Amino acid sequence: MTKLKKGLVAAAAVAVVGAAGLTATQAVSADTTDGASTKTSIVDKIATKFGLNKEDVQKVFDEDHATHDAERQAKQSERLQALVDKGVITADQKTKIETKLKELQATRESEKDSFKTLTKDERRAKMDANKAGLEKWATDNGIDLTKLEGMFMGGAGGRGHGRGPDNQ
Repeated sequence: MTKLKKGLVAAAAVAVVGAAGLTATQAVSADTTDGASTKTSIVDKIATKFGLNKEDVQKVFDEDHATHDAERQAKQSERLQALVDKGVITADQKTKIETKLKELQATRESEKDSFKTLTKDERRAKMDANKAGLEKWATDNGIDLTKLEGMFMGGAGGRGHGRGPDNQ
């Protein structure tokens, strides 16, 4: 296979994986012969499979992630502006919501590894505490979370972790 074809196949593979919403930080565990677990990221697998530089593949994933994140934030802002236009929230509340969403995203990113080490009950307790904190923040700012079309906690009623009205 020529270098051009090899590069195109690799680029297509990266695009397909990126489009599927996978990120470079997702890891797949594989047992080794000594019973220990090693982590191999999708970036490593693509780089190895197609003989590419790992840093180049990582750069593609990072750029794709940044693009999708920017698109998501733009859509959120448009949805919030529509709520301002309808009189559901004020412009000041829109700004507060956007700030809170960024804060929650940063918290999720910083806690994602430690979250994996918690037991199911510990995760549930942490999610319930986060939900209670968010509800207090919303009340303090005069924001009705049920009118925000699923921007927080998986939707109205806080069903983000399987505890909707039918799952209590």
